[in-house]
Amino acid sequence: MNTSSKPEPRRISGWLLIVLTCLAAWALSTAVALRDPLKLMLEWELLAIFVRPETHGWYRTVIAMVGCDVIIGSFIVAGAGWLALLVRRKSASFPVQAQAWLLAIVVMRTIAYLLGDHMTHTIGIAITIPFDGFVQAVVAAALGIPYFRLSRRVQQTFVAA
Repeated sequence: MNTSSKPEPRRISGWLLIVLTCLAAWALSTAVALRDPLKLMLEWELLAIFVRPETHGWYRTVIAMVGCDVIIGSFIVAGAGWLALLVRRKSASFPVQAQAWLLAIVVMRTIAYLLGDHMTHTIGIAITIPFDGFVQAVVAAALGIPYFRLSRRVQQTFVAA
């Protein structure tokens, strides 16, 4: 009698554990970094200064840039939580969803950077746009997407049940 046995998922260890730890650390540092932009957006004293007619364009630009940063940071933290749930269940969809999450972050950071650059040129005030979030996203995607796609450890850990 021929019985087809399903492959048993491997334990999470080795490079996979290191990669997952790095993603968790990135999400944690993003969550901590969200404190400052949220605080800026909720400062009533700054709001009172920035709504003056002579600073109105600058205010919109800064709030839009900070708002994009908060939205992307929230997406990173929420996505990491979702991926942690998939890792805990050793879901077969984890590698694909992790790759999509990393790619979505790169796209969102690119759009936010281009939007901020366009807005600063439109109002004619040179505002330095932070580039570090974009670089982090590109590095994470450049390392993570090929790893989740090609790693045998990932393929053997996250198998269909």
